[in-house]
Amino acid sequence: MEWVETTAKTVEEAQDLALDKLGVDELEAEFEVLEEPRPGLFGRMRGQARVRARIQPKAPRPKEDRGRRRRSGGAGKKRSDAKKSEPKKASTKQASDGQSSSTKKDDSGRDADASTGSSPATAKERSGDKRPAKKSGAKSRNRKPEQPTEESSMEEVSSCVEEFLSGLTSAFGLDAPVVIDTTGGEINAQIEGKHGLLLGPKARTLDAIQELTRVAAQRTAPSSIRIKVDVGGYRAQRKASLETFAVSAAERAVAEGTEIVLEPMSSADRKAVHDRLSEFDGVSTRSAGNDPRRYVIIVPDGDSTAEEPATEEPTTDEAADAADSEGDAS
Repeated sequence: MEWVETTAKTVEEAQDLALDKLGVDELEAEFEVLEEPRPGLFGRMRGQARVRARIQPKAPRPKEDRGRRRRSGGAGKKRSDAKKSEPKKASTKQASDGQSSSTKKDDSGRDADASTGSSPATAKERSGDKRPAKKSGAKSRNRKPEQPTEESSMEEVSSCVEEFLSGLTSAFGLDAPVVIDTTGGEINAQIEGKHGLLLGPKARTLDAIQELTRVAAQRTAPSSIRIKVDVGGYRAQRKASLETFAVSAAERAVAEGTEIVLEPMSSADRKAVHDRLSEFDGVSTRSAGNDPRRYVIIVPDGDSTAEEPATEEPTTDEAADAADSEGDAS
């Protein structure tokens, strides 16, 4: 029997598809797992499962049985010749008798075999459809019940963060100590020194490092503790510069009486602008656009063209997005 190959989201589903193609039960087939899904970010699975299967080959009959069958071939041929020489009337009569008896109906109006009283389902089995019914619990035969995830302590998560960032800086060939601060119920990891290689254009490399640190810590020590990563105090300097720039743009919006549209920013930068201008009289702020091109609009009070604040779309930094949305609502 040739192999059949199937793909699905899980190995179990791929095996079920292979059984459907072969038309046999699980005990009558053999499988080979060619590829399994790989775990990706945030617990999602990447790729698909690929399985090939075939019907289990049956062992050949012993030589003695095959020799006995060859020796008895002549007698069987004579019997078959005798059957062919029988009158055709007898076979025609038997066929007509069988047809009349099989078309009899029972009291409920359903066709049944008069000689055996079998139902249509049994007749289907006699017609040669030997495909077994699919088991309802086939997909869950190898699945284990999910166990609740235990919350890791602050010390365990901090240790994982420090270990990951220390290994990362060593891989970059940098001598940069990592300082962990757990004030406020969150983890703030500071990589000491000025390292532009870890920042990247518009701090995109730093944002990627922060996300990788969260994923690594979540796999080793699952928890809901928020993790922030900074290099040489860049984020504090960036926040101060944004606040100064936001005040300047708000003053211009009030003086000119028109909306000021800022450049696209990350959720953390938008939050800094919203928070600072919430204390500035005469203007309000809202966000527009879609990530990663979402931006802040500064609207002077009394502007009839101002639209209702838009709700922030969720991003990977859920806490920052929630705070950004609060700033939009103001």
